[in-house]
Amino acid sequence: MALLDLFGSEYRIISIVGMAKNAGKTVTMNHLIDEVAEKSLCVGVTSIGRDGERQDIVTKTDKPLIHLRKGSLVATAEMLFNLSEVKMEILEVTAFHTAMGRVIIGRTLSDGFVQVGGPTTNRAIREVSEKLCAYGANYVLVDGALDRTSSASPAISDACLLSTGAVVSRDMNKAVDQTIYRASLFQLNAVESSMLEEAWEIAETNRKPVIVSKDGRKKILFDVSTAIGAGKAIAEAIEEDTTSIIIPGALVTQTVMDVIQTVRDFWNITWIVGDATKIFIEHKDWLYFMRIGVIVKVRYEIKLKAITVNPYAPAGYFYDSELFVKALQSRATDLPIVDVMR
Repeated sequence: MALLDLFGSEYRIISIVGMAKNAGKTVTMNHLIDEVAEKSLCVGVTSIGRDGERQDIVTKTDKPLIHLRKGSLVATAEMLFNLSEVKMEILEVTAFHTAMGRVIIGRTLSDGFVQVGGPTTNRAIREVSEKLCAYGANYVLVDGALDRTSSASPAISDACLLSTGAVVSRDMNKAVDQTIYRASLFQLNAVESSMLEEAWEIAETNRKPVIVSKDGRKKILFDVSTAIGAGKAIAEAIEEDTTSIIIPGALVTQTVMDVIQTVRDFWNITWIVGDATKIFIEHKDWLYFMRIGVIVKVRYEIKLKAITVNPYAPAGYFYDSELFVKALQSRATDLPIVDVMR
């Protein structure tokens, strides 16, 4: 199956998010790069963090390299621009700074390998990706760094792929559970209410939680600096006719726990966060919340188009690819599951 066909012309900026290091993100990226080239289209690549080095700087294991065709576009830090094996024409030295220097946009002058390290903030990555589109990229691929599922955020990309693999756990069933959990978060429904959309704008502007009542009244919690650790303050602000809690930042387990332990009718209240990358709740806690009736929605949906799998782990163990794919597919029936190593 051609992964690129999942995106068509509607989704141009695509992030590749890994469940862990060595889950197959770079293999997936190279697969997409080849598919773009086969269609005689132009690809642009960038990354949150660093990628494309021959050896992982953390685990010291060999890594697949990012290989680009002549005429491709790259946004990478100054130091990595100079370390890349392919020669590149400099198109722009941007105003974005990283620990490895300014981010440079270049065009490859031949086929070859590149090292990629882009900006570290969502806004900067989005702006750089849009610059790559302006320079002629039909598709921009954003490689997410370790534990940076934020690259899946709609603030960065139009759609995403989730990469998982044996590296997640020696126990295949545990890897399947964790992957399906992450995928389910990425598929949370967006709010469909003009009243709640207006409340979201207020929360985002003030960077404060907002309590919304049935009649549309909105209470801004100005005394709360962040929702983290503020569960009790949020619970105290809830009234009998409260219908929604708007959280402009991160949603963590303890915040939800503090509210449900205090508010009797918590199942009548919807929690709303920006997008699924802002949810930091362990799988077992999420299952508990769902079982007792906690409702969580997002303001902006993530467009998860497929799950890619790598059945091999650097530690030397591996899964049966067919069993792994079938196990994932049986629980994610609406998503294509693709073994990129094949």
